[in-house]
Amino acid sequence: MSEILTWIFGGSAIAALSSIVTLGAVRKEAQGKAEQAHADADAVKITNTENATRILVENIVEPLKQELNETRRELSSFKREVVRLRKAIDAANSCRYHDDCPVLDQLRDEKNPSGVQESRSSGVQRRGQHARRDGNPPSGRERGGVASKPDAVG
Repeated sequence: MSEILTWIFGGSAIAALSSIVTLGAVRKEAQGKAEQAHADADAVKITNTENATRILVENIVEPLKQELNETRRELSSFKREVVRLRKAIDAANSCRYHDDCPVLDQLRDEKNPSGVQESRSSGVQRRGQHARRDGNPPSGRERGGVASKPDAVG
């Protein structure tokens, strides 16, 4: 009887010992799977972040870059035009007709918000078309227009 009990308890001790060893391996395997799940979750987060960044760049950053470059080109064009205008104004100031120049008068009017400018030649305030120095109104050609022909009377 003692042999039978020894055999039963001896076998169960070995079984208990083997189950403890097996339980440790199962626990390590479960920990490995949990760590793998965390790594997969982190990879998904990184992938989602990369996709969101790519979408942001494609839909917002790239159009803004294009608009910025277009605005820079326009600004550069405007700067060139301003330089050309300044050169033209400087050249107009040395023109022999510069005292009666309607374009220069218009530019001077832009500085004067009232739009009324005193003529240097006659001392009279005027607006719009300018008179000649001799007091006679300008002809059609001098105004920049076409002089009208008298109507033929038939």
